[in-house]
This record gives sequence, C-alpha cells and structure tokens, in this order.
Amino acid sequence: MKTDCHRILPILLALVVPAPGVDFIRQIQLIEGQALVYDMPVAGVSGQVLSKPLEGDGAIFQLYAYEDHVYSPFSLLDVTAGTLAHANVSLGSHLLDVSVLGIHLDIHLGGDDEGNPLPQRLAEISVGTHLPQAVLRLTSEDPYDPPRTRADQPYALRLSLRNLAAPDDPQGGISRVVMERDYKLYHPVLHAPAPNGSGQGGYDAAFEFHRDGDFHDTAIYQELPVDRPTKASGEESFSVLVPLGNGQKARIASATIQIWPVCEGVIEGLEEGRKYLGLPPDAKAVLKDLYPDSVTFAQIYKGAAELGRAGKIIPSAIVSYNTYAPQNAVLALSGIGEEIDEDGIYTVEVLTTTPFNERRPERVTHVTFEVKRTLHVRGFLGSAER
Repeated sequence: MKTDCHRILPILLALVVPAPGVDFIRQIQLIEGQALVYDMPVAGVSGQVLSKPLEGDGAIFQLYAYEDHVYSPFSLLDVTAGTLAHANVSLGSHLLDVSVLGIHLDIHLGGDDEGNPLPQRLAEISVGTHLPQAVLRLTSEDPYDPPRTRADQPYALRLSLRNLAAPDDPQGGISRVVMERDYKLYHPVLHAPAPNGSGQGGYDAAFEFHRDGDFHDTAIYQELPVDRPTKASGEESFSVLVPLGNGQKARIASATIQIWPVCEGVIEGLEEGRKYLGLPPDAKAVLKDLYPDSVTFAQIYKGAAELGRAGKIIPSAIVSYNTYAPQNAVLALSGIGEEIDEDGIYTVEVLTTTPFNERRPERVTHVTFEVKRTLHVRGFLGSAER
C-alpha cells in the first residue's frame, strides 16, 4: 500500500557541544520482500524531519545519536518521534526509558570497548496499515513493579495478539510474528548489567504465532547461564518481532522480569551437635541475598530440628526489607541464653518470609546443640578407726 502523504517526525534537541558524528533517523520499509533503507540526518537544535513516502505494509523508524564525551553520553537528550515513541536519557546513569506503542522498555546504553565514535540506537517505532499489535506482560507472585521473581520460583507470560493477516487475505499483510527470549546477567554487587555488554545473550528457542488470540504460560522458570541456578542474578526478556526479510525485524512488544537469588546463611558461634555448659555471647547468623521484600528472623525451640515448627522468636534477631535489590544482614543471637530454662537439646533456626509460598516462613539455616549446665557430683564420705 502507498500513501501520498509524508510522516512528519518532530525532533527536540538540547544545545550541546557538537558530537563527532551527525545524529540521524533511519527509515526501513519492506517493498516486495526487500528491505529499503533511508538515513535522514538531524541538524540543528530543533526542527522537523520529512520521512520518505510510506510504501508496502509499513516502515520502521530508528533514532541514532553519537556519543558526546564532553557534555553527556549522547548528543540527543530528548526526542519525540511522532506520537508513538518518546525517549528520555538519564545523563548520570546512561539509562534510557523508551515507550514504543504503549510498551515500556528500559535500555542500558554503552559504547564499544575501544571508545570509537559509533552511533547508538536510542529508540525504534514501527508504523503501517497492516502492522500486528501485541501486548506482552511478565508477572510473578511478587506484585512489585518492575516485575521480579526469585531464582527458584516460576513466573507467568501473557501475550495478546491482534491484526495478524490471514495467509489468504487478498490485501496481504503480515501473517506471522516471532517471540524471542534473551537474558542479561547482573553484577553481584551492583545488581545491574555490565556496562560493556558482557553477560548478555539470547536463548535458542523461539516461538512463532500465526493467528490472533490471547496466549499465556504460568510456569516459566529462569534459565540464566550460571553455575548455581538458585544463585542466579539477572533478567530475562521476551520480545515479539515482525520478520521483515533480509534479517530485519521490527519489535512490536517487549517485557522484562528481574531474577534475584535465593538467600543463604550460616550460624556462627554455635556448633552442630556440641554440648555447652554456657552459651557463647557472640553467636550470630550471617545472611546473604535476602529477597528485596522479606522479613527474616531467628527462633529457638527445645528438641531436634523440625521443619514447620514454631519456636520462640529471638528479639535481637529480626530484620525486614522493602527495597529494590537483595540485601545482606547479620543477626545477633546473644540473647538465646535467656530463652533456655532447663538443660536439653535445642535448635536455633533462621527463617524468612517473602511474597512467595503465601508468605509462609522458609528455613534459611539452623543448628542443633545440647545445653548441660547442671553438674552432678558423686562423692564418698567415711571414717576409719585403728
């Protein structure tokens, strides 16, 4: 299909020191199975760019900018492309928020390792008369936004597809979309992707859809490529793409979910199976990767370790978090002696509650020991006469 009008892309640029290259908008459109590419330079601090005529089923518009090492990460600070896409660059963090066709994307921007002045793609929109529409959501038992889950917990995918053309539609159009899945590993301390792009990749599996409908999968498990799956830290993303030929694809929907590790811990100062005449005053629980939304506490009860048993909570050993990333903590166990009124076998247990498993307590670590504070003296008293 061909239109006689041109699409006007208003551009708002901030006044900056000139960058090494000229920012530009790239227009890609599919005509009879072949991708045609136009690059339209952006000059000045404000103005308009006149696109090439739209032909075929539609076009992709991509916004590129060069890095400006003097003033900011990129010469293009605030861009509005039509009414479909809006991008805001954060100068301090190199993070880019992009809204495309109602889908929110978070993109981490970075240059190449050698610092060459290569253009960076900041945003992309797709327009066309027969372009499919998609809404993609990832959710878990944790209602937090942006979506997140724990490495050992499943998450759900919900996809709504509309406007896919039938294969025998006389008007033609796009009759197939592909959904791909990729990942980014997080730095263990910064809890963010590596700025140089390392630790990122895609999975081999891809899914094709040939009809409109609502699709869902409620039991997706993370597959981050790490040595210990329960300690995985990163994110997984799903993207719905329209194949355009010549290797070109237009993204019409995308969603990302964060994966946080399962917490772990050790109890120091108390030894498993040891007999104590007096309990050590410096006992503590050292915990790592507590879930961002969690309440963690230590309890003590008489007897051997038993899952699901309720004991006496140790007042000095309670910590609560409601934040954006995993946390580490040290819980003091110095008051456990006050909770023991007689000799015997005792168990100290550290539990945590999270949005998962209906917030029921889950054991992190425990130790069982014996308290023997009563001394029994056997003696003999007698006299002898000569």
